[in-house]
Amino acid sequence: MFDRIISVDWSGGEKKTEAEHVSLRVAVWDDAGSRVQLPPKAKSSRRKWSREECREWVRDQLAGERKKTLAVFDFGFGLPWGSDRVLFHVEGWRAMIAQFANLYARNKTARATAKAVNAEPSLRGYGPYRLTKDDRTERRFYLDNGIGYYRIAEVAIPQAISQWYLGAGPKVGYHSITGMPALHWLMMEREAGRATFQVWPQETMEPKGNVVAESYPAICPKPRRWGNTQGGDERDAWKVLQYLVKANTDGGIGRLFAVPELPFGRVKDVPFFTQIQFEGFILGLKSW
Repeated sequence: MFDRIISVDWSGGEKKTEAEHVSLRVAVWDDAGSRVQLPPKAKSSRRKWSREECREWVRDQLAGERKKTLAVFDFGFGLPWGSDRVLFHVEGWRAMIAQFANLYARNKTARATAKAVNAEPSLRGYGPYRLTKDDRTERRFYLDNGIGYYRIAEVAIPQAISQWYLGAGPKVGYHSITGMPALHWLMMEREAGRATFQVWPQETMEPKGNVVAESYPAICPKPRRWGNTQGGDERDAWKVLQYLVKANTDGGIGRLFAVPELPFGRVKDVPFFTQIQFEGFILGLKSW
């Protein structure tokens, strides 16, 4: 189905700007085989990317359909239903990530952006992001506004971490705070004619051509070979890549785009797939 697959292990880098090097890794499969992709023009000793150079490199890979490309990123492409209206005063996923990108551009770092969201005056001091050990059980934002702590996809995964959690230990929220603006940037580049792709499932449930989708390394089986990888970030990018390559080679990658209609995490009076196309879904969640 795909001629090239790109797996990006994104990095939130909570206090890092777009131009700084972060723990971001890229793995690629195409007719040359599978490999870890080093930053363009970088010496072999530099394996870290900046988010800026990564999004530009991905844009270039999506510039045409000569090689039908699937690019996956391990950050949340959306937020729980209702976040658009309550936090950004807009309607819909596309408008929300555009507003998110504007807020991130003003605040420069992921942590500052989270604090700015929490400081929205209408929230009266009870924002969605959990930043410290002292506010881990603060629940008023979710109860007052009817917005979930998890998306539907995260409710289905026992080890999943909320997009709103930014406290001690493992977290994915910073990835999404920096990732959604990168996704918005790619879509702006597409609108300018510099890339061609569809975002799954937000823009289409049955993608054709180049596709950009959300991944989650924890749901992928451990590969038989790790290749020439170094550290957990590269291994996560490789883990997702090998999972997708096997499905692609076996002819079953189309099944990874299936989204089963689930009864939990549902918002009243909102059609299931309307909610999914706002919140997003993890590629292959049902199939593995």
